Amino acid sequence: MFTLAFLVTHNSFGQTEKMDLVIRNANLFDTRTGLLSANQTILVKDGIIIQVTTKKKNYAATKTIDARGKLVTPGFIDTHIHPTDVYRSYGALPETFAKDSLELYRKRLSDTYLPYGVTAAMIMGQSEKWLPPVLGWQTDPRPEYMDVYTVGGALISNEGRKPYSNHSMVESPAAAKQKVIDYYGLGLRHIKLYWKLRRPEFEAAFKTADSLGMKVYGHIDQNIMFIDSTLDIGLRNYEHILTLANSVLHLQKEDKDFNSEMQKYYPPGTMNLPIGKFVERLEMFRFIHDKKEAAMDTLISKLANSKTTFSTGFHLIAEQFAGLTYFTNNTKTDTSLTPEQVARCKENFKLLMGYVKQLFNKGIILRIGTDWPSGGKAFISEQLLLAEYGFTIPDILQISTINGATALGLDNRYGSIEKGKKADLLIWDQSPFDDYKNFRAGKTIIKDGIVFLNPNSTY
Repeated sequence: MFTLAFLVTHNSFGQTEKMDLVIRNANLFDTRTGLLSANQTILVKDGIIIQVTTKKKNYAATKTIDARGKLVTPGFIDTHIHPTDVYRSYGALPETFAKDSLELYRKRLSDTYLPYGVTAAMIMGQSEKWLPPVLGWQTDPRPEYMDVYTVGGALISNEGRKPYSNHSMVESPAAAKQKVIDYYGLGLRHIKLYWKLRRPEFEAAFKTADSLGMKVYGHIDQNIMFIDSTLDIGLRNYEHILTLANSVLHLQKEDKDFNSEMQKYYPPGTMNLPIGKFVERLEMFRFIHDKKEAAMDTLISKLANSKTTFSTGFHLIAEQFAGLTYFTNNTKTDTSLTPEQVARCKENFKLLMGYVKQLFNKGIILRIGTDWPSGGKAFISEQLLLAEYGFTIPDILQISTINGATALGLDNRYGSIEKGKKADLLIWDQSPFDDYKNFRAGKTIIKDGIVFLNPNSTY
């Protein structure tokens, strides 16, 4: 009887379950605390982290990786992407995805992000005709592909013309309410309200989504809705730090004053240039810095008190001006501006990044959202820019991981290395704690507990 009891006890409690993956000797970054912990062991089973421990023992595993003291972090999360940006580089956008092309399109999207460490992303607007396959990808995550979630089409009011493919048009508050309900019924739990949405439709959409427990995001600028008014309605998640400028300069007199300032430095027709909108937005931040600092401070304080989040998206401006980013997709140097005007734009970019730091210092949650065709490279570029403008390495890693997961309401799955989270992990060849330029270093990418075969050793 004693022997039988001993054997039952041993089999119930003494055996160690065989893991799919064990990572030993990891220098683990804790995104909750911002601290490093040496000599950590991560146990993974069925794509999930089973345990993180300091115990030094030989765990039974299908695969064991000795990290040899290298930095290990969660995978990155891009909170603002568009498939249209990616697919357009391959030619005309498809109206629908043919059944025999679904894997191709999924791979093209994933290849833009996953090889650079982005393991999950939120689509912030797409054609509604693409929703069925994208929702299929969302509910069927696979180790070889980046995880994607979607807001559906970004909601706009009826303009009397066919909307851009990333948007969905609603004609009335009742239609806005029904659109949100329809999206919820399809399984969407996130929604985006675009600046072309008038206040009645905006309020109807927001209140409906909020009542259903959906996460709501807003791109608020261009003189229809403003950030302070949407804060009063209840919006807390904002897209693009660039939109701050419009919400400070929205009085007619200020528009006239700003236009006069633009004409001092740039010739008529500048806004019609490909680079024109970027020049104008940077000049807005210069104008605010010089003449409306108090108004900006007031808005930032209000945002901080309301516990808001902002996606970044500043690489897309920096890329327009040679020397500001570590890579560019621009095949030609823009010669439409004089060297003096380019130098002024670069000075203005520094002012913009100063406001990014001010937002962060005030407690506003930043999350990376690239909103750019070369998403993975742009993600790394934003990390480098953050480092160059005074952000610490722990700050940047949190902005790249847990901040995005929390803002998306997905921090029960992503964003930290904890028991029960998805085993989406990065083992860094070189640590940015040693040199911030190591954000470009190669990484062993682990998706769902499977080592992703990365063709890019460095970026």
